Amino acid sequence: MESLPRPAPPDPLPLARRWLDEAASRGSNPWAMALASVSAGGRPSVRYVLLKALSDSEGFIVFYTNYASRKALELESTHVAAAALYWPEAGRQLRFEGAIERSPAAESDAYFATRARPSQLNARASAQSRPVESPEAVSRQLEAEARRFEREPAIPRPDGWGGYRLLIEALEFWVEGADRCHERLRYERAGERWSAAWLQP
Repeated sequence: MESLPRPAPPDPLPLARRWLDEAASRGSNPWAMALASVSAGGRPSVRYVLLKALSDSEGFIVFYTNYASRKALELESTHVAAAALYWPEAGRQLRFEGAIERSPAAESDAYFATRARPSQLNARASAQSRPVESPEAVSRQLEAEARRFEREPAIPRPDGWGGYRLLIEALEFWVEGADRCHERLRYERAGERWSAAWLQP
């Protein structure tokens, strides 16, 4: 496996961008990201979302969800999250930690417009994380939304769906090594400056 660069780069975001681009070139759902949140009472939960953007200049990542989902309610309550991407074929892991804020509405609108129509309809029909009587009930909700917008060329983004930004306060690069002698390089941000530290595997 490829080693991490020596010396550690002063800014980790270009390396994170390169890893993401290389993962995308390999395929196999490279944007699947485990997102961890915590409730106001301290109970953690984790699920997979799709990483949709990395801002090299401003230092945040973006994902989208229903604002009434369990994850969103936890994010709105504590305003912090952690996330990880793992690419086993490359022996790499990339971790993020930081504060959470909603994406600007215009940004969410622009992304929603790029989604396939079935995905747009599903975002409108789904009350994500809420109890439902059966999977068939979900299908009926989707069919109702399809009828509602069948004559509309564009489907508007629902108010209850949009993006979140995770403002990167810390990130860690992990490279698989022989005999579990992995490489770990952690960055923490203070203002505009990054500090780097090598960690024991």
